Amino acid sequence: MSIDTKKLKALLEWYSQNVGDYLVAVLVVNREGLVIDALAKSSKNTLDEEIVGGVSALVEPVLTRITEEFSSGSFGTGTFDTEEYRLIFCEAGPEAVFVTILDAIAGVDPIFPYAYLAAEKIARIFDGRSVSPVIPKLIAKKDTKNIQRKVDKLQKVRIKSGEYAFKLILGGDGNVGKTSMVHRFVENTFATDYKSTIGTSIMKKECKFEGLQSAVRFVIWDLAGQAQFKRVRQSYLANAEAGILVFDVTNKTSFVNIENWFNEINKASPRISLILVGNKIDLKDDRVVSTKEGETLSQKLKLSYVETSAKTGENIDDAFKMLALQIIKKYLTAEDIEI
Repeated sequence: MSIDTKKLKALLEWYSQNVGDYLVAVLVVNREGLVIDALAKSSKNTLDEEIVGGVSALVEPVLTRITEEFSSGSFGTGTFDTEEYRLIFCEAGPEAVFVTILDAIAGVDPIFPYAYLAAEKIARIFDGRSVSPVIPKLIAKKDTKNIQRKVDKLQKVRIKSGEYAFKLILGGDGNVGKTSMVHRFVENTFATDYKSTIGTSIMKKECKFEGLQSAVRFVIWDLAGQAQFKRVRQSYLANAEAGILVFDVTNKTSFVNIENWFNEINKASPRISLILVGNKIDLKDDRVVSTKEGETLSQKLKLSYVETSAKTGENIDDAFKMLALQIIKKYLTAEDIEI
């Protein structure tokens, strides 16, 4: 099995940066608990032998028990707490398990969206698929505390039973690439001759995650960005649970207008979960809005931020999955499993 170790290492570094100070280490292990790659927060490159030995001793029995719990060999996600550490186990395809080791006082709930995104990317790396190692910074309006600390107890993490279908809207000026983003996400296609959306078009797509035995279905409402459709848009914005604000990194006006879109959407749907997207990053020579400017605006609006290219597909899946994880995080539950 050939693995892009350079990309895997870059992914672990991005993950480490975003999880923050409570992170002790991250490991990619096989089903038997053998460490394939690892990164310690302190050393940035390798884990010392003491940590490797201690973690390996913990990982193997927990993995064995989880694998037995699911006869299919697919176990999803679990947590295990010791006196010193909190461990998150997240399935990363058929070959690997992604293990996050946190300080004992850390909360695990804010880490799950990062872990699911990382596990998804690790699975792609193992399959030889194209993937960006970047883990975007996620900003949540409020932290959830669904998973309680239980020393020496394996907890299986899942989403509360039920069907999760959310109305998702895309807001932003005309010609910023909203329709192209939707078609790339839903159909994995890109056309150079898309006509401007007239009013609204509607498409559906499920988001699935490695390690999460549930899917999120988005009903995507692609809104016309032109000013003449503003009056019509209000009825479509109402009752939306999820939204993506899109600007074109080669169009300064579309960036400046994001705050107007933010206010319009929040007025119609005050409880909506939003993320901010800077699209068309493939047009490097034409870029007029920097990554720093995008990040500054996202911090002002308290939104997660990601940059995409609908043309190449870069980070398109990540954008929609970031939004899905932001919404469903509050539905996570844990069930004790004896080991």
